[in-house]
Amino acid sequence: MNAISCNDLSKRYGKRFAVEQASFNISAGEVVGFLGPNGAGKTTTLRMLAGLIRPTSGSAQILGESVPSGALRRVGTMIEEPSFYPYLSGRDNLRYVARLHGGVSNARVDEVLAFVKLDLAGSKRVGAYSQGMRQRLGLARALLWDPEVLLLDEPTNGLDPVGIAEIRESLRSVAARGVTILISSHILGEIEKLVDRILAIEGGRIVFDGPLQQLLQRIDPEPAGRSVQYTLRSADPEALLNALSGLGFSGERGKGDVVDVLVASERADALLGDLARAGVAVLEARRQANDLEHAYLRLVQGDGRPS
Repeated sequence: MNAISCNDLSKRYGKRFAVEQASFNISAGEVVGFLGPNGAGKTTTLRMLAGLIRPTSGSAQILGESVPSGALRRVGTMIEEPSFYPYLSGRDNLRYVARLHGGVSNARVDEVLAFVKLDLAGSKRVGAYSQGMRQRLGLARALLWDPEVLLLDEPTNGLDPVGIAEIRESLRSVAARGVTILISSHILGEIEKLVDRILAIEGGRIVFDGPLQQLLQRIDPEPAGRSVQYTLRSADPEALLNALSGLGFSGERGKGDVVDVLVASERADALLGDLARAGVAVLEARRQANDLEHAYLRLVQGDGRPS
């Protein structure tokens, strides 16, 4: 069963399309990362799915029902920066939303506050909350009625690294209960740890839809499925380039004495030793896995983009 379905979903403002003919299906229980540059159409798509704005054309379904419909009562949303009544406490803000929705007990309010680690700050006025605390409260609000689908737009915005990791683990536990999650984020390292599938949008159009590993392998087709990006410094960059060529690598000259080279993961550990045996002194070497961030950047810049 598809928890989320879009068929040629479009939203136009004047002559400009914010989203143009977006089509995709997300199965029940999937956790999908929604990636794209600022202004690509992520938030507009999420707002249409949540019934906050109507599409210009096309259609969307949530839990088998057209949007908008009663199915949205089974959806939790956190779209753009969450807003609350600043003069009320975090707990009272949630209790107010719970009464509007119906069927949510005060005990459940306390439960979600503890889940996002705001139980000790629940009695504090939201006006005194930091941005990170408001983000946590926004996630708590999205979880109030045990939704079957979560639509999350930058849920870790404003959180420190510890908070980001805590929210990631919280979402993992939610996903383990079978909740479908569509999450947008610019923190690609966290997305990579959380999702199995990627939707990428650029200029309002879906440019990639598939498993995370498929995106990584599209950009990095080495047999091992991964490669390592080395940034090397040498007193003689030309000799370094020649040595890399002799080893079967295609280096690229950067600024000053820097050379960048992409190396298959199974050969990465031996690279510096091979260069030393070739008589090239490497003054500095930095390595970074060719991870989701690299794959995504190359996708939206045109390399590896589906035709």
